[in-house]
Amino acid sequence: MNNSKIFVFVIAVLLIVAVLIELSVPKRFIWEPTFNPNSKEPFGSILFDSLAKSSMKKGYTVKHTTFYQLLKDSVKTPRSIIDIHSTYKYEGLELKSMLDFVSKGNKVLICSDKFTSEFSDTLQFLYESAYFSISSLKRAASKGLFRSNSYIIWEQDNLYPKHVYKTYSDFCESYFRLDKDTIYEYEPDDVVEDTVYERKEVAESEPAEEEREPAVRDVRLKKFTVNETSHEWTPYAYTDRKYDGGEYNKKYPLVLRRKWGRGEIVLCSTPLLLTNYGIMDGENVSYVYRVLNMVSDYPAMRMVDIPPAEEHISQSPMRYFVATPPLRWALYLSLLTLLLFMIFTARRRQRAIPVVKKPENHQLEFTKLIGTLYYQDGAHGDLVRKKYTYFTEYLRREVQIDVDDEAEDDENFSMLAKHTGLDEKDIKHRIRATRNACRNGMSMTVEEMTMYIDYMNEIIRGIGGR
Repeated sequence: MNNSKIFVFVIAVLLIVAVLIELSVPKRFIWEPTFNPNSKEPFGSILFDSLAKSSMKKGYTVKHTTFYQLLKDSVKTPRSIIDIHSTYKYEGLELKSMLDFVSKGNKVLICSDKFTSEFSDTLQFLYESAYFSISSLKRAASKGLFRSNSYIIWEQDNLYPKHVYKTYSDFCESYFRLDKDTIYEYEPDDVVEDTVYERKEVAESEPAEEEREPAVRDVRLKKFTVNETSHEWTPYAYTDRKYDGGEYNKKYPLVLRRKWGRGEIVLCSTPLLLTNYGIMDGENVSYVYRVLNMVSDYPAMRMVDIPPAEEHISQSPMRYFVATPPLRWALYLSLLTLLLFMIFTARRRQRAIPVVKKPENHQLEFTKLIGTLYYQDGAHGDLVRKKYTYFTEYLRREVQIDVDDEAEDDENFSMLAKHTGLDEKDIKHRIRATRNACRNGMSMTVEEMTMYIDYMNEIIRGIGGR
Protein backbone atom coordinates (compact mmCIF):
# COMPACT_ATOMS: atom_id res chain seq x y z
CA MET A 1 0.00 0.00 0.00
CA ASN A 2 1.52 3.31 -1.13
CA ASN A 3 1.63 6.49 0.93
CA SER A 4 -1.36 8.15 -0.79
CA LYS A 5 -3.64 5.25 0.04
CA ILE A 6 -2.49 5.28 3.66
CA PHE A 7 -3.22 9.01 3.86
CA VAL A 8 -6.70 8.56 2.43
CA PHE A 9 -7.37 5.71 4.86
CA VAL A 10 -6.31 7.82 7.87
CA ILE A 11 -8.49 10.75 6.77
CA ALA A 12 -11.49 8.43 6.32
CA VAL A 13 -10.98 6.95 9.80
CA LEU A 14 -10.78 10.42 11.35
CA LEU A 15 -14.01 11.47 9.60
CA ILE A 16 -15.80 8.34 10.84
CA VAL A 17 -14.59 8.99 14.40
CA ALA A 18 -15.80 12.61 14.21
CA VAL A 19 -19.25 11.48 13.03
CA LEU A 20 -19.51 8.88 15.80
CA ILE A 21 -18.57 11.48 18.43
CA GLU A 22 -21.21 13.85 17.04
CA LEU A 23 -23.88 11.15 17.16
CA SER A 24 -22.97 10.04 20.69
CA VAL A 25 -23.32 13.52 22.23
CA PRO A 26 -26.77 13.85 23.86
CA LYS A 27 -29.04 16.53 22.50
CA ARG A 28 -29.05 19.74 24.49
CA PHE A 29 -32.31 21.59 24.73
CA ILE A 30 -32.69 25.35 24.63
CA TRP A 31 -34.94 26.37 27.51
CA GLU A 32 -35.61 29.89 26.31
CA PRO A 33 -39.39 30.55 26.04
CA THR A 34 -40.03 31.35 22.37
CA PHE A 35 -43.55 29.92 21.71
CA ASN A 36 -42.30 29.41 18.14
CA PRO A 37 -44.78 27.30 16.13
CA ASN A 38 -41.87 25.56 14.36
CA SER A 39 -39.75 24.88 17.44
CA LYS A 40 -39.35 21.42 19.02
CA GLU A 41 -37.64 22.86 22.09
CA PRO A 42 -39.42 22.52 25.49
CA PHE A 43 -40.87 26.03 25.36
CA GLY A 44 -41.63 26.01 21.64
CA SER A 45 -45.15 25.31 20.37
CA ILE A 46 -45.05 22.73 17.58
CA LEU A 47 -46.68 20.05 19.78
CA PHE A 48 -49.08 22.55 21.37
CA ASP A 49 -50.29 23.73 17.95
CA SER A 50 -50.68 20.13 16.78
CA LEU A 51 -52.78 19.27 19.84
CA ALA A 52 -54.92 22.37 19.46
CA LYS A 53 -55.51 21.66 15.77
CA SER A 54 -56.70 18.12 16.51
CA SER A 55 -58.79 18.93 19.60
CA MET A 56 -60.56 22.18 18.67
CA LYS A 57 -63.50 21.03 16.55
CA LYS A 58 -64.28 24.45 15.06
CA GLY A 59 -60.78 24.69 13.60
CA TYR A 60 -57.37 26.04 14.63
CA THR A 61 -54.76 27.97 12.65
CA VAL A 62 -51.51 29.83 13.34
CA LYS A 63 -50.93 33.19 11.68
CA HIS A 64 -48.52 36.10 11.92
CA THR A 65 -50.89 39.06 12.30
CA THR A 66 -52.06 41.79 14.69
CA PHE A 67 -55.39 42.83 16.19
CA TYR A 68 -55.32 45.95 14.05
CA GLN A 69 -55.18 43.79 10.91
CA LEU A 70 -57.88 41.46 12.24
CA LEU A 71 -60.11 44.43 12.92
CA LYS A 72 -59.78 45.51 9.28
CA ASP A 73 -60.57 42.03 7.90
CA SER A 74 -63.88 41.55 6.16
CA VAL A 75 -64.62 38.32 8.07
CA LYS A 76 -67.92 38.78 9.92
CA THR A 77 -68.20 35.40 11.67
CA PRO A 78 -67.07 35.31 15.34
CA ARG A 79 -63.56 34.05 15.98
CA SER A 80 -61.39 33.09 18.93
CA ILE A 81 -57.87 34.51 19.12
CA ILE A 82 -55.11 32.95 21.25
CA ASP A 83 -52.11 35.10 22.10
CA ILE A 84 -49.24 33.62 24.14
CA HIS A 85 -46.27 35.72 25.24
CA SER A 86 -43.86 35.88 28.15
CA THR A 87 -44.59 39.60 28.37
CA TYR A 88 -47.77 41.11 26.96
CA LYS A 89 -46.73 44.55 25.71
CA TYR A 90 -49.77 45.68 23.76
CA GLU A 91 -50.52 49.35 24.37
CA GLY A 92 -52.08 52.29 22.60
CA LEU A 93 -53.55 51.52 19.17
CA GLU A 94 -53.02 47.77 19.38
CA LEU A 95 -54.74 47.58 22.78
CA LYS A 96 -57.68 49.64 21.48
CA SER A 97 -57.88 47.38 18.40
CA MET A 98 -57.97 44.30 20.62
CA LEU A 99 -60.79 45.66 22.77
CA ASP A 100 -62.77 46.76 19.68
CA PHE A 101 -62.24 43.29 18.19
CA VAL A 102 -63.59 41.61 21.33
CA SER A 103 -66.54 43.96 21.69
CA LYS A 104 -67.81 42.84 18.27
CA GLY A 105 -68.55 39.36 19.60
CA ASN A 106 -65.16 37.62 19.40
CA LYS A 107 -63.19 35.84 22.10
CA VAL A 108 -59.56 36.41 23.08
CA LEU A 109 -57.35 34.19 25.24
CA ILE A 110 -54.23 36.02 26.44
CA CYS A 111 -51.59 33.92 28.19
CA SER A 112 -48.76 35.88 29.77
CA ASP A 113 -46.98 36.21 33.09
CA LYS A 114 -46.36 39.95 32.68
CA PHE A 115 -48.68 42.76 31.57
CA THR A 116 -48.21 46.47 31.03
CA SER A 117 -49.81 48.91 33.46
CA GLU A 118 -51.96 50.39 30.68
CA PHE A 119 -53.31 46.95 29.87
CA SER A 120 -54.10 46.01 33.48
CA ASP A 121 -55.61 49.43 34.25
CA THR A 122 -57.83 49.32 31.17
CA LEU A 123 -59.14 45.84 31.92
CA GLN A 124 -59.24 46.50 35.68
CA PHE A 125 -57.25 43.68 37.22
CA LEU A 126 -54.29 43.34 39.58
CA TYR A 127 -51.51 40.80 39.20
CA GLU A 128 -48.17 39.79 40.60
CA SER A 129 -45.39 38.77 38.23
CA ALA A 130 -42.14 36.92 38.83
CA TYR A 131 -39.01 36.41 36.77
CA PHE A 132 -38.74 32.91 35.32
CA SER A 133 -35.30 31.45 36.00
CA ILE A 134 -34.03 28.37 34.20
CA SER A 135 -31.41 27.81 36.91
CA SER A 136 -34.10 27.88 39.60
CA LEU A 137 -36.12 25.28 37.68
CA LYS A 138 -33.05 23.04 37.34
CA ARG A 139 -32.27 23.34 41.05
CA ALA A 140 -35.83 22.37 41.94
CA ALA A 141 -35.62 19.33 39.67
CA SER A 142 -32.23 18.26 41.01
CA LYS A 143 -33.43 18.50 44.63
CA GLY A 144 -36.54 16.43 44.00
CA LEU A 145 -38.96 19.33 44.51
CA PHE A 146 -40.96 18.47 41.40
CA ARG A 147 -44.69 18.23 42.07
CA SER A 148 -44.20 18.66 45.80
CA ASN A 149 -44.50 22.35 46.59
CA SER A 150 -46.94 23.90 44.11
CA TYR A 151 -50.51 23.11 43.09
CA ILE A 152 -52.98 24.30 40.50
CA ILE A 153 -56.58 23.84 41.59
CA TRP A 154 -59.29 24.04 38.96
CA GLU A 155 -62.55 24.68 40.77
CA GLN A 156 -65.69 22.80 39.78
CA ASP A 157 -67.70 24.55 37.10
CA ASN A 158 -70.49 23.72 34.67
CA LEU A 159 -68.22 21.58 32.49
CA TYR A 160 -65.49 20.11 34.68
CA PRO A 161 -65.21 18.69 38.18
CA LYS A 162 -62.64 19.99 40.63
CA HIS A 163 -59.12 18.81 39.86
CA VAL A 164 -55.73 19.42 41.49
CA TYR A 165 -52.57 19.55 39.35
CA LYS A 166 -49.05 19.32 40.76
CA THR A 167 -46.28 21.18 38.98
CA TYR A 168 -43.13 23.22 39.47
CA SER A 169 -43.67 26.39 41.45
CA ASP A 170 -41.68 28.29 38.78
CA PHE A 171 -44.55 27.78 36.32
CA CYS A 172 -47.14 29.52 38.47
CA GLU A 173 -45.12 32.24 40.20
CA SER A 174 -47.18 34.89 38.39
CA TYR A 175 -50.83 35.17 39.40
CA PHE A 176 -53.77 37.55 39.56
CA ARG A 177 -55.14 39.24 42.65
CA LEU A 178 -58.69 39.81 43.79
CA ASP A 179 -57.85 42.36 46.50
CA LYS A 180 -57.15 46.12 46.42
CA ASP A 181 -54.13 48.40 46.15
CA THR A 182 -54.07 51.65 48.10
CA ILE A 183 -51.69 54.35 46.91
CA TYR A 184 -51.05 57.26 49.27
CA GLU A 185 -50.04 60.63 47.84
CA TYR A 186 -48.69 63.70 49.60
CA GLU A 187 -48.64 67.30 48.54
CA PRO A 188 -45.13 68.37 47.49
CA ASP A 189 -45.08 71.22 50.01
CA ASP A 190 -45.76 68.86 52.90
CA VAL A 191 -42.60 66.80 52.48
CA VAL A 192 -39.09 67.93 53.20
CA GLU A 193 -36.37 66.28 51.16
CA ASP A 194 -34.02 63.76 52.81
CA THR A 195 -36.48 63.29 55.68
CA VAL A 196 -38.05 59.98 56.73
CA TYR A 197 -41.70 60.27 57.79
CA GLU A 198 -44.06 57.89 59.45
CA ARG A 199 -47.42 57.32 57.75
CA LYS A 200 -50.47 58.24 59.77
CA GLU A 201 -53.96 58.25 58.29
CA VAL A 202 -56.21 61.18 59.21
CA ALA A 203 -59.54 62.37 57.86
CA GLU A 204 -59.37 64.68 54.85
CA SER A 205 -61.56 67.20 56.67
CA GLU A 206 -58.95 67.59 59.46
CA PRO A 207 -57.00 70.82 58.94
CA ALA A 208 -53.38 70.33 57.91
CA GLU A 209 -50.60 71.87 59.91
CA GLU A 210 -49.25 75.07 58.41
CA GLU A 211 -45.64 74.15 58.92
CA ARG A 212 -43.88 70.88 59.46
CA GLU A 213 -40.43 70.55 60.96
CA PRO A 214 -38.07 67.90 59.57
CA ALA A 215 -37.89 66.30 63.01
CA VAL A 216 -41.63 65.67 63.10
CA ARG A 217 -42.26 62.06 61.96
CA ASP A 218 -46.09 61.93 61.68
CA VAL A 219 -47.32 62.84 58.21
CA ARG A 220 -50.92 63.58 57.29
CA LEU A 221 -52.18 61.79 54.18
CA LYS A 222 -53.69 64.34 51.86
CA LYS A 223 -55.41 61.92 49.47
CA PHE A 224 -55.32 58.36 48.22
CA THR A 225 -56.47 56.33 45.20
CA VAL A 226 -57.58 52.73 45.16
CA ASN A 227 -56.91 50.14 42.46
CA GLU A 228 -58.79 46.88 42.54
CA THR A 229 -59.74 43.94 40.36
CA SER A 230 -63.16 44.40 38.81
CA HIS A 231 -65.94 42.15 40.08
CA GLU A 232 -66.74 41.28 36.46
CA TRP A 233 -63.73 38.93 36.40
CA THR A 234 -64.57 35.31 37.24
CA PRO A 235 -61.67 33.12 38.48
CA TYR A 236 -61.47 29.49 37.35
CA ALA A 237 -58.08 28.15 38.46
CA TYR A 238 -55.94 28.95 41.48
CA THR A 239 -52.46 28.21 42.75
CA ASP A 240 -51.72 27.28 46.35
CA ARG A 241 -48.27 26.11 47.43
CA LYS A 242 -49.49 24.60 50.70
CA TYR A 243 -52.73 23.02 49.54
CA ASP A 244 -53.29 19.74 51.41
CA GLY A 245 -56.51 18.64 49.77
CA GLY A 246 -58.67 20.37 52.36
CA GLU A 247 -58.78 24.05 53.09
CA TYR A 248 -56.81 26.57 51.08
CA ASN A 249 -53.84 28.23 52.73
CA LYS A 250 -53.99 31.22 50.40
CA LYS A 251 -55.17 30.87 46.82
CA TYR A 252 -54.11 33.05 43.92
CA PRO A 253 -56.11 33.05 40.65
CA LEU A 254 -54.34 31.85 37.50
CA VAL A 255 -57.24 32.03 35.01
CA LEU A 256 -59.76 34.90 34.80
CA ARG A 257 -62.69 35.46 32.48
CA ARG A 258 -64.99 38.40 31.83
CA LYS A 259 -67.41 39.84 29.30
CA TRP A 260 -66.36 42.79 27.14
CA GLY A 261 -69.03 44.16 24.89
CA ARG A 262 -70.49 41.21 22.98
CA GLY A 263 -67.35 39.14 23.39
CA GLU A 264 -65.18 37.64 26.12
CA ILE A 265 -61.62 38.02 27.37
CA VAL A 266 -59.78 35.17 29.10
CA LEU A 267 -56.52 35.83 30.94
CA CYS A 268 -54.07 33.07 31.90
CA SER A 269 -50.84 33.63 33.84
CA THR A 270 -49.20 30.25 33.04
CA PRO A 271 -47.96 30.60 29.44
CA LEU A 272 -45.13 28.07 29.92
CA LEU A 273 -47.66 25.28 30.42
CA LEU A 274 -49.16 26.07 26.99
CA THR A 275 -46.00 24.87 25.25
CA ASN A 276 -44.42 21.60 24.15
CA TYR A 277 -43.49 20.96 27.78
CA GLY A 278 -47.08 21.33 28.94
CA ILE A 279 -48.25 18.88 26.29
CA MET A 280 -45.56 16.30 27.12
CA ASP A 281 -46.43 16.51 30.81
CA GLY A 282 -49.11 13.83 30.80
CA GLU A 283 -50.50 14.69 34.24
CA ASN A 284 -51.14 18.34 33.46
CA VAL A 285 -52.19 18.20 29.81
CA SER A 286 -55.85 18.27 30.86
CA TYR A 287 -55.17 21.73 32.31
CA VAL A 288 -54.22 22.85 28.80
CA TYR A 289 -57.43 21.29 27.44
CA ARG A 290 -59.53 23.18 29.97
CA VAL A 291 -57.91 26.51 29.14
CA LEU A 292 -58.35 25.99 25.38
CA ASN A 293 -61.94 24.87 25.85
CA MET A 294 -62.83 28.35 27.14
CA VAL A 295 -62.40 29.73 23.59
CA SER A 296 -63.35 26.66 21.55
CA ASP A 297 -66.85 27.95 20.68
CA TYR A 298 -65.55 29.64 17.50
CA PRO A 299 -62.81 28.91 14.96
CA ALA A 300 -59.55 29.63 16.77
CA MET A 301 -56.38 31.29 15.54
CA ARG A 302 -53.13 31.73 17.44
CA MET A 303 -51.30 34.98 16.79
CA VAL A 304 -47.52 34.65 16.54
CA ASP A 305 -44.85 37.29 16.39
CA ILE A 306 -41.75 35.39 15.33
CA PRO A 307 -38.60 37.52 15.74
CA PRO A 308 -35.64 37.18 13.35
CA ALA A 309 -33.80 33.92 13.85
CA GLU A 310 -31.16 34.32 16.50
CA GLU A 311 -27.84 32.54 16.31
CA HIS A 312 -27.54 29.94 19.03
CA ILE A 313 -24.22 28.78 20.40
CA SER A 314 -23.10 25.66 18.60
CA GLN A 315 -23.10 22.50 20.71
CA SER A 316 -20.85 20.57 18.31
CA PRO A 317 -17.68 18.89 19.69
CA MET A 318 -15.73 20.74 16.97
CA ARG A 319 -16.41 23.95 18.94
CA TYR A 320 -13.76 22.84 21.43
CA PHE A 321 -11.19 22.43 18.66
CA VAL A 322 -11.94 25.89 17.28
CA ALA A 323 -11.86 27.51 20.72
CA THR A 324 -8.39 26.10 21.56
CA PRO A 325 -5.62 27.79 19.47
CA PRO A 326 -3.26 24.75 19.13
CA LEU A 327 -6.09 22.42 18.17
CA ARG A 328 -7.56 25.06 15.88
CA TRP A 329 -4.30 25.39 13.91
CA ALA A 330 -3.94 21.61 13.79
CA LEU A 331 -7.42 21.39 12.33
CA TYR A 332 -6.69 24.11 9.78
CA LEU A 333 -3.43 22.42 8.71
CA SER A 334 -5.21 19.08 8.35
CA LEU A 335 -7.88 20.63 6.15
CA LEU A 336 -5.23 22.43 4.08
CA THR A 337 -3.27 19.18 3.62
CA LEU A 338 -6.44 17.40 2.55
CA LEU A 339 -7.22 20.15 0.08
CA LEU A 340 -3.72 20.01 -1.45
CA PHE A 341 -3.97 16.23 -1.70
CA MET A 342 -7.27 16.51 -3.56
CA ILE A 343 -5.84 19.14 -5.93
CA PHE A 344 -2.73 17.12 -6.89
CA THR A 345 -4.52 13.78 -7.18
CA ALA A 346 -7.40 15.19 -9.20
CA ARG A 347 -5.24 15.92 -12.27
CA ARG A 348 -6.49 14.53 -15.57
CA ARG A 349 -5.15 11.14 -16.56
CA GLN A 350 -5.23 10.24 -20.25
CA ARG A 351 -7.31 7.26 -21.19
CA ALA A 352 -8.79 5.79 -24.33
CA ILE A 353 -11.64 7.80 -25.74
CA PRO A 354 -14.42 5.43 -26.84
CA VAL A 355 -16.03 5.88 -30.23
CA VAL A 356 -19.65 6.85 -29.73
CA LYS A 357 -21.90 5.58 -32.49
CA LYS A 358 -24.91 7.50 -33.65
CA PRO A 359 -28.04 6.07 -31.99
CA GLU A 360 -30.11 4.01 -34.40
CA ASN A 361 -33.79 4.67 -34.92
CA HIS A 362 -35.64 1.47 -34.14
CA GLN A 363 -39.14 2.95 -34.15
CA LEU A 364 -40.00 1.37 -37.51
CA GLU A 365 -38.88 -2.10 -36.36
CA PHE A 366 -40.82 -1.62 -33.12
CA THR A 367 -43.97 -0.65 -35.00
CA LYS A 368 -43.67 -3.63 -37.31
CA LEU A 369 -43.08 -5.92 -34.35
CA ILE A 370 -46.19 -4.71 -32.51
CA GLY A 371 -48.28 -5.02 -35.68
CA THR A 372 -47.00 -8.56 -36.25
CA LEU A 373 -47.86 -9.55 -32.68
CA TYR A 374 -51.43 -8.27 -33.06
CA TYR A 375 -51.75 -10.02 -36.41
CA GLN A 376 -50.43 -13.34 -35.11
CA ASP A 377 -52.77 -13.20 -32.10
CA GLY A 378 -55.71 -12.51 -34.37
CA ALA A 379 -56.50 -9.28 -32.51
CA HIS A 380 -57.59 -7.52 -35.68
CA GLY A 381 -60.22 -5.47 -33.86
CA ASP A 382 -57.65 -4.11 -31.36
CA LEU A 383 -55.34 -3.13 -34.19
CA VAL A 384 -58.16 -1.24 -35.95
CA ARG A 385 -59.13 0.53 -32.72
CA LYS A 386 -55.54 1.71 -32.14
CA LYS A 387 -55.41 2.93 -35.72
CA TYR A 388 -58.74 4.72 -35.19
CA THR A 389 -57.34 6.45 -32.05
CA TYR A 390 -54.39 7.72 -34.07
CA PHE A 391 -56.76 8.72 -36.92
CA THR A 392 -59.05 10.82 -34.67
CA GLU A 393 -56.09 12.50 -32.97
CA TYR A 394 -54.56 13.31 -36.37
CA LEU A 395 -57.79 14.99 -37.55
CA ARG A 396 -58.00 17.06 -34.35
CA ARG A 397 -54.42 18.22 -34.73
CA GLU A 398 -54.37 18.90 -38.48
CA VAL A 399 -57.87 20.13 -39.38
CA GLN A 400 -59.47 20.69 -35.92
CA ILE A 401 -62.23 18.15 -36.53
CA ASP A 402 -63.56 15.82 -33.84
CA VAL A 403 -65.18 12.89 -35.64
CA ASP A 404 -66.25 11.40 -32.29
CA ASP A 405 -68.75 14.25 -31.89
CA GLU A 406 -71.79 12.84 -33.71
CA ALA A 407 -73.75 16.06 -33.30
CA GLU A 408 -71.34 17.80 -35.67
CA ASP A 409 -71.15 14.99 -38.23
CA ASP A 410 -72.68 16.93 -41.12
CA GLU A 411 -70.38 19.90 -40.71
CA ASN A 412 -67.31 17.70 -40.10
CA PHE A 413 -67.94 15.54 -43.16
CA SER A 414 -68.41 18.62 -45.33
CA MET A 415 -65.08 20.07 -44.14
CA LEU A 416 -63.28 16.76 -44.69
CA ALA A 417 -64.64 16.59 -48.24
CA LYS A 418 -63.16 20.03 -48.91
CA HIS A 419 -59.78 19.10 -47.42
CA THR A 420 -59.43 15.68 -49.06
CA GLY A 421 -61.26 16.15 -52.38
CA LEU A 422 -63.26 12.97 -51.72
CA ASP A 423 -67.01 12.65 -52.06
CA GLU A 424 -68.90 13.73 -48.91
CA LYS A 425 -71.18 10.67 -48.99
CA ASP A 426 -68.17 8.40 -49.30
CA ILE A 427 -66.49 10.05 -46.31
CA LYS A 428 -69.69 9.79 -44.28
CA HIS A 429 -69.94 6.07 -45.05
CA ARG A 430 -66.31 5.33 -44.23
CA ILE A 431 -66.12 7.24 -40.95
CA ARG A 432 -69.44 6.00 -39.59
CA ALA A 433 -68.68 2.41 -40.48
CA THR A 434 -65.22 2.60 -38.87
CA ARG A 435 -66.53 4.44 -35.81
CA ASN A 436 -69.33 1.93 -35.17
CA ALA A 437 -66.96 -0.99 -35.59
CA CYS A 438 -64.49 0.45 -33.08
CA ARG A 439 -67.11 1.42 -30.52
CA ASN A 440 -68.91 -1.94 -30.57
CA GLY A 441 -65.68 -3.79 -29.77
CA MET A 442 -66.55 -6.56 -32.19
CA SER A 443 -64.00 -9.02 -33.58
CA MET A 444 -62.91 -8.62 -37.20
CA THR A 445 -61.58 -10.70 -40.03
CA VAL A 446 -58.41 -9.87 -41.93
CA GLU A 447 -60.47 -8.48 -44.80
CA GLU A 448 -62.51 -6.22 -42.52
CA MET A 449 -59.36 -4.97 -40.78
CA THR A 450 -57.77 -4.16 -44.15
CA MET A 451 -60.93 -2.37 -45.31
CA TYR A 452 -61.23 -0.11 -42.24
CA ILE A 453 -57.54 0.75 -42.22
CA ASP A 454 -57.70 1.60 -45.94
CA TYR A 455 -60.68 3.88 -45.21
CA MET A 456 -58.64 5.85 -42.69
CA ASN A 457 -55.43 5.88 -44.76
CA GLU A 458 -57.18 7.31 -47.82
CA ILE A 459 -58.57 10.20 -45.78
CA ILE A 460 -55.17 10.89 -44.21
CA ARG A 461 -53.46 10.86 -47.61
CA GLY A 462 -56.13 13.23 -48.94
CA ILE A 463 -55.32 15.73 -46.19
CA GLY A 464 -51.60 15.45 -46.86
CA GLY A 465 -50.42 12.84 -44.38
CA ARG A 466 -47.84 10.23 -45.07
